[in-house]
Amino acid sequence: MFSFIFLLCMSLQVFGNSTIKARISSIDYPLPPENETLIFLDTGLVIKTRKAKDFLIKKALNELSHHEYFFTFNQNRELIEMKSTQNRNTKVELLFFNNFDYVPTTIESLALTRKYFREARYYDKESQCFNRAMVWTYEWWRRHSLRSNKILIFFTRNYIRRYNFEWWFHIAPLVNVMDEGVVKERVMDIKYSNGPLPIKAWTDLFMKGNPDCPIVDRYSDYADHPYEGDCYLQRTHMYTYQPADLQMYEAWGYQKNDFALKEVQQAYREAMDEIVTIDEEGRGHEIF
Repeated sequence: MFSFIFLLCMSLQVFGNSTIKARISSIDYPLPPENETLIFLDTGLVIKTRKAKDFLIKKALNELSHHEYFFTFNQNRELIEMKSTQNRNTKVELLFFNNFDYVPTTIESLALTRKYFREARYYDKESQCFNRAMVWTYEWWRRHSLRSNKILIFFTRNYIRRYNFEWWFHIAPLVNVMDEGVVKERVMDIKYSNGPLPIKAWTDLFMKGNPDCPIVDRYSDYADHPYEGDCYLQRTHMYTYQPADLQMYEAWGYQKNDFALKEVQQAYREAMDEIVTIDEEGRGHEIF
């Protein structure tokens, strides 16, 4: 019934406590009669606490994009402990563009799209969706010069509270395909499907009741309406790593025009257990 709840950015441990390192993206304070505060982490995970006025949490909220913490939580995703890592944010390699022109590749056929899907590597381990998506899009670009997109699904706070849902976003590659003379979009979520999927078929994998998720153009169209509906979708280019990129673009106009190599390396480490080096053209090779 609710097995879909576990099908997102990574799997939690079934027994015992878990600890992850993350930053806080936002906090949802409860309205009566509820008394659980929801903490939205930049990994996509949602954890819970009843210590809504805890000083450390309030302090962390004021440092949303500046500081990492170790979060320890139980199998119900209830916060047990929160410790500072004492490491400040790594500078992200961004350039400023007023007019960023990104044109995705249109793959010539659905058969070729399926071929790209089948060649994508998947390492069966606990991993985060944004790291898997980065590896897949990077390798398609490296091997085929394929400029793909990505698509994010954002789960509203009403939906998260209604179903005790543990994620607030999920991300996967999105490609344009020429099919019977028409350009169509297909989601390439290697972990959760057997082939390229239409967007609605993809969202139905994760949504209870299969609601329609409206597509928004700006991150704030979701963030400013977190209690409306069940879900939102947003398209973006292949260089996007996490929702923070969308926030930074909308707030300050900072836009990536290439892969941020530190993010690519982090994606390989986390999703594939591989260390990569990158050459001057960004084409890279693996070191095991």
